[in-house]
Amino acid sequence: MENKTSALLNGGEKNYDSDFCGSIPLHQINLIQPHGLLLVLDNSLHIRQVSENSVALLGLAPDTILEQPLSAFVPEKELADLQLKLTREQESELDQVDIPFSLTFGTGESSKVFTATVHPEAEQILIEMEPAQREDDKSFLTFFQQIKYITSRIKQADSTEAIAQIVADEFKLFTGFDRVLVYRFDQQWNGTVIGQAKTEDMSDLLGLRFPASDVPKQARDLYFKNPYRLIPARDYEPVRLHPILNPITRRFTDLTSCNLRSVAGVHLEYMGNMGISASMSVPLIMEGKLWGLISCHHKTPKNPSYQERTAMELLSTIAAVRLGAYEKEQLATMQAHMRGQHATMLEQLFNHDFFAEALLHGKPNLVELLSLGGAAVLYEGNVHTVGNTPPVPKLKELASWLRRNSSDKTYVTNSLPQAYPNSKDYKDEASGLLALPINPDQGEYILCFRGEVLRTVNWSGNPDQAIRMEPDGKSYHPRNSFALYQQTVQLTSHPWKQEELEAAEALRSAVLSKIIREKY
Repeated sequence: MENKTSALLNGGEKNYDSDFCGSIPLHQINLIQPHGLLLVLDNSLHIRQVSENSVALLGLAPDTILEQPLSAFVPEKELADLQLKLTREQESELDQVDIPFSLTFGTGESSKVFTATVHPEAEQILIEMEPAQREDDKSFLTFFQQIKYITSRIKQADSTEAIAQIVADEFKLFTGFDRVLVYRFDQQWNGTVIGQAKTEDMSDLLGLRFPASDVPKQARDLYFKNPYRLIPARDYEPVRLHPILNPITRRFTDLTSCNLRSVAGVHLEYMGNMGISASMSVPLIMEGKLWGLISCHHKTPKNPSYQERTAMELLSTIAAVRLGAYEKEQLATMQAHMRGQHATMLEQLFNHDFFAEALLHGKPNLVELLSLGGAAVLYEGNVHTVGNTPPVPKLKELASWLRRNSSDKTYVTNSLPQAYPNSKDYKDEASGLLALPINPDQGEYILCFRGEVLRTVNWSGNPDQAIRMEPDGKSYHPRNSFALYQQTVQLTSHPWKQEELEAAEALRSAVLSKIIREKY
């Protein structure tokens, strides 16, 4: 890895999720990868479009296949099985399940066996076919034993990082890829490597963060349609569909559901810059949201069998379930602790004559409940504080600024100096602010503070150079360096958790209720 470089970032982190990359229609490129064949059928099972590699994989030119019924090439029993599958798909109210099946395709003089996947749609039926790899396939018992063992190890792990590391280790052993990474996405879709298994000659990426533009929005969305993304050989020649326009829809065929879908040139360039020839990624989806990815890299071309891919898909689901369960356990523990503190504070609040005394000096108090550095209550012309807070004159200036800029709503930020430059003078006390209005027209607030926390973010390459645009403003290239790039983030505090915001809002409501009851 190259020497590291560093940069300073003031205020909150940048958003590296590229609108430009995220707008490219990856599903309408009309090209597939050559390791498989694509057939597009109408609802009467006649072949209306075929990939041009039919000569290489079937020994038949596209024009000899087009407009022919599938029954002209497929045995009667297999055709009946296919029709039954299509009927079940149409009758099922569940999400479509792309179950692979064996398909024997007759070419007149001989026949070839494929592993096929069918994608029924409203106007058409897409069938992806890959030459069967039976001679390399492992037995069902072998797969079952490996899956049971890996599942057992994942269940025993007791932290997010431990689960991720086991997944990386076992995926590498299971698949033979040179490097396996487990990414976790943050709220801005940057991915951090929290688990890694690799050969000695592969670069170390553990702990590094990759900008959101590496996996742009439309690519992330496609993971909900495809169980995995496989590129067996980076230097492949893409295969066109014939005819170019789909005769059924009279436009390019939507390849959203196709695993064979070709890859954008910029991603192949990205792989070359990483020094890999093959890759496979499997999503980690929790409760309908993309949590992360399992990404596999290989220095030379590599095409896992369909059985191996299916097993990887199953294992990723098991890993996602375990990760989700662990994080729910941690959240439940934290929420139970906060509920206990919150209940005690509410009791104190109504037992004290003055609410500020309960909030600031009770046991527990605001500082303990919300993990603050300090807090202040501005009420009826007086200022009451606890812990580390800005000077009183600065607090009054801050209240005036809040009155002008936040109306009567709760205001929260973990980078106050970025929004209110005058606060830079007291960044050590108040880089983070949660302001709860009591009577904002009179400058009355409950102010919760967190001090500055300098954070060093280790990026894989400079995120500001993740995309290099050509002068035409249309073509672009990925970064060519993945060396450690350290970014120090200053003028920020620890972020506010949703549970903390909800607890604070509940206390504010209780304070307002107490004030109204006492005054009226």
